[in-house]
Amino acid sequence: RYGNDRAARPHAGISQAEIVMEDLMDAWWITRLTAVFLQEEPPKVGPIRSARPVNIDVLPAFDGVFVFSGASIGVNKLLAQHSFDTIHEGRGGDVFFRGKDRPAPHNLYTSIRVVREKIRSVGVEHPVTLRGFSFADAAPPGESASRLDIPYPKTSTVAWTWDAGASVYRRWVTGEKYTDLLNGQQVGCENVIVIFAKHWESDIVEDSRGATSIGIALRGGERVYIFRDGRAIKGYWWRKDPNRLWQFIDSQGDPIPLKPGHSWIEFVPTSYTLGIS
Repeated sequence: RYGNDRAARPHAGISQAEIVMEDLMDAWWITRLTAVFLQEEPPKVGPIRSARPVNIDVLPAFDGVFVFSGASIGVNKLLAQHSFDTIHEGRGGDVFFRGKDRPAPHNLYTSIRVVREKIRSVGVEHPVTLRGFSFADAAPPGESASRLDIPYPKTSTVAWTWDAGASVYRRWVTGEKYTDLLNGQQVGCENVIVIFAKHWESDIVEDSRGATSIGIALRGGERVYIFRDGRAIKGYWWRKDPNRLWQFIDSQGDPIPLKPGHSWIEFVPTSYTLGIS
């Protein structure tokens, strides 16, 4: 679970995550990122921050180990209702270290290799089967899309631009190139998936000012845009089983395949209007 304050950027190891999910945070003023590492093992990932209800909703689909810094009382109560394998500062905290490059709380890091060694040592490593996504090398029909703008709060506005030479979309945040701390390169991915979903203010208090975490309806169905190969494909997402990932379908009910590679999933309120050009 990555923090996404300006002081937390650039992020370490984020370009090696096979899936990254972005969600709106308390008080609607910023976003945070949740990265899924399947094969890669970057030596440094972070800065790592606290859990939110959205993480609990998506965890069953990945059946993995959730690594975060901590959680509020309300989120801890939600976590206690499940049997998720977790690593945080209060449990398995020896996998973390504080960097000297930034002030706290934006300097908590770990290593994917160290995390995997930890889960093996405590006996929770197990094979995982991910279900839901479909893939194909050939892109389905769609409108031309060389740029996507997402109207997140001004601290976190996001743009993606098509890089035809590399066959990826490049990420920009608040008008600046979004880079990985480990290599200094602008982050790119083969798929950008914009999931429209109902958002609401929960009753879980997250800070001393009384800000509450955001609830996101990630089961059921709504609109989706999938950006791949320089084009935008409009369709619908569907997720009934919490143990499965989202299914993406077109207006005829046929699957919309992703391009093999890395994917970023952007959770946005149903009121958002995307800028596509």
